[in-house]
Order: sequence, then structure tokens, then C-alpha cells
Amino acid sequence: MKNKIRIAAAVVCLAVVVFGIISVVKDKKELTLATNEYDNIRSTYADLQAHGSAGDSENDGYPDLAVDIEGLEKTNPDITAWIYMPCLEISYPVVKEKEIDEYLNKTFEGQESYAGSLFEDVLSDENFCGMHDMIFGHNMKDGSMFGKLKEVYSSKKADILKENPYVYIYTRDTVYRYEAFAYEITTAGSDAYSEVNDNDEYDRFIDYVLSNNQWGSGKEKTFENRPSILSLSTCSGVTGGKKRFVIHTFKESQKEVR
Repeated sequence: MKNKIRIAAAVVCLAVVVFGIISVVKDKKELTLATNEYDNIRSTYADLQAHGSAGDSENDGYPDLAVDIEGLEKTNPDITAWIYMPCLEISYPVVKEKEIDEYLNKTFEGQESYAGSLFEDVLSDENFCGMHDMIFGHNMKDGSMFGKLKEVYSSKKADILKENPYVYIYTRDTVYRYEAFAYEITTAGSDAYSEVNDNDEYDRFIDYVLSNNQWGSGKEKTFENRPSILSLSTCSGVTGGKKRFVIHTFKESQKEVR
């Protein structure tokens, strides 16, 4: 009986080890697939050298970036924009989910990967003209997707957002420039994810954000004109946990795409 128990235990342990190895190999394969896919998309549809520089244009303060949204639409009609955050070198297509978590484990080209996509939730405005729009992305260990957002509160790079607080959203016709003014470590389902549809809800949301702002050197900003808010959200802490890290930005300016 004891021998049978030992054999059974050994079999279970072996199965656990084999399952773990298979999971690691699968995860690595999916990550490589996603990395190659987004590198190819970036090089094909988002030209950082369009005007000879990857930095801000000397003429208007916007990055020298040309994005082929029409070309991207042929691959995935769910695309709504391209996001570019220079200080963290975040540069990806953004899709809008039609159902909850549709793109949580699906790449832009529709392949299965735990890297998923950067996506707007079902309640956000696809034209980025809502009172509060949101983009979600995984906190990848290799820094891809929204994995670099954690650098904002890193002791080694505490001033990275202060030095360049801008997020650029490229749509078919317009480039929107957002400026970060607050961030917080919160939990899934908190008021950081509030749906905002009228002025009263907007004012309550801003009061919440400013009251929970953890950016010690955050920008002082008044919101009488109620500019559109864009929040960037990713996981924080243990994988599968409820902690979230959110950066809140407001629409500072815009220009038409030529």
C-alpha cells in the first residue's frame, strides 16, 4: 500500500512538473508571437521617421509620427486609434472591444496570446470624445503592452512622467494630445473606472481622482472647462490579483491629420 501511495505521489508530482513546463513553453511561444506581430505592425503602419525625427516637431510640439489607420483597418476593423507615449516608448494600435474582455487574450491580428491587445472598454467613445475614456493593457514582465507603466512610480525613474507627461492618440482624422495629471494604485471596480455621462458625474469623478492622486509632483490643473479624460489602466502586483495602476490624463490639444 505504501509503495502504491509513493508511486501515485510520484506520478502526480511528475504531472505537475510536465504541466508547468508545457505552460512555460506555451507562454513563451505566445509572447514571441505577440512581440513579432506588434514589431511588424509598428514598422509597417507607424513611421517614427516620417519627418526625420522621433521627437517632437519643432513647429507644433507634436511627435514626428505618421500612422496609417486606414491600412490597419484592413487588418482589424475594430481599431480606433494608435497610442504613443514617448516617455515610456509605448506605441501600439488600440482596438475597441464589442464585449467584455474580448481582447484580453487576443492580439490585434486575432491570434491567441496572453499579451492580448491595448483596448478601449465597451463604455468608452471610439472617437475619443467621451467625458471619460479608458484604455486597458496587460502589465507584461518584459515591458511590452502596458508593462512600462510601472516605471512611473519606480524610485529610479520617479521624474519620467514629470519630464514628459504627454500621451498622443492618433485617429483617422485627428491627433489628440493628453497630459497626465494624476495616477493611483487602486483596485478593480473602483471609482477610477467611473462611467461619466454628465457634468455632475464628471465633477464627482475629478474630485475622486484628485483626492486619490498618488503623484507627489502631479500637475496642478483646474477642470472648469471639463476636458475629456483618458485613463490608462494595467494590473499591479500579483498576477490575477485585484490591484490596478491607473494614469489619468486630460485632453490638452488636438490637430488634424494631414
